[in-house]
Amino acid sequence: MAMFRGSYRHSIDHKGRISIPARFRRLLSSDAGDTFIIARGLEACVALYAIDEWSRMEERLRSRSFHDPVNRRFLRQMSLDLGEETLDAQGRLAIPPRLLEHAALKRDAMVNGVMDHIEIWDPEIFDNYLKSSDRTYEDMAGELLL
Repeated sequence: MAMFRGSYRHSIDHKGRISIPARFRRLLSSDAGDTFIIARGLEACVALYAIDEWSRMEERLRSRSFHDPVNRRFLRQMSLDLGEETLDAQGRLAIPPRLLEHAALKRDAMVNGVMDHIEIWDPEIFDNYLKSSDRTYEDMAGELLL
């Protein structure tokens, strides 16, 4: 399982493609190859999961009852924007137009490693997201790391 860490700035080209940092590409397992699941991220971002990590996520989702209306609604909404993409020869992925719109991605983007997945954010939106919390980094660390 890849553990993605760090943040990189990249551009999105006119075809909606973004380069995945070489450091992240080197972390992909042989099971994942160069294939990612592209999904609508939480808040205003696009989430990328290596295909082997996504398989683990699907197992967790399948274990939930489809008879529960919240689970059913989430699965339906999530499935609308799921796509499977393979890196091209230059290490780029194409982001579907609906997801570019969801994350308000235009030209510049941040490619952030978030342990088991990668998030792609508009830099200004991400900065505003970080500033919008009423909790400090130290408060959260004190709660989560102790």
